[in-house]
Amino acid sequence: MSQVEKIVERLQQRDPLPSLSPTEIWDKQLNKEIQSLSPEELTGRANASELAAQATKSGLLLWNDDLYGSHTLSQGISEPVGSYWHGIMHREEGDYGNAKYWFSNVGEHDIFPDLYNDATDILPEIKDWGKWNPSNFIDLVAEITSNGMEDSPKAEKLRRIQAIEFSLLLSYSRTL
Repeated sequence: MSQVEKIVERLQQRDPLPSLSPTEIWDKQLNKEIQSLSPEELTGRANASELAAQATKSGLLLWNDDLYGSHTLSQGISEPVGSYWHGIMHREEGDYGNAKYWFSNVGEHDIFPDLYNDATDILPEIKDWGKWNPSNFIDLVAEITSNGMEDSPKAEKLRRIQAIEFSLLLSYSRTL
């Protein structure tokens, strides 16, 4: 198992799941490990693209609740995957308008169909959207976080969906 796979496994096993609005880095030692990974280690490829390496590192940092570290990387990625990580970061920091702006730069992303299918299994009301809609998800997160309902059953479902989103986008990022 590669170092990234070990890190992802650890992040997937977080209990509780990552917050919808984290206020500090979850594991500072893990952050150091992520920061030290080479492009080859991040992507699992000897000829890794800079895009794949930066997007993967941004995603790992964000999953570890390092909003600042992830933001520093994602804002420098001009591809849609950078806008996606950037949008999630702003969603987590509670800057919902800015998050929607960055998601508007993503377009129809390759992970949306899988994310939509998985999300509807967790929160059936999402079926009414007809497809994955990042702006609608931001609104759901805003409703929970703005009303201090982070410990509610609905918040738990949103955290599960967010964890799936992290996993799907990270897998996508590694292949660029």
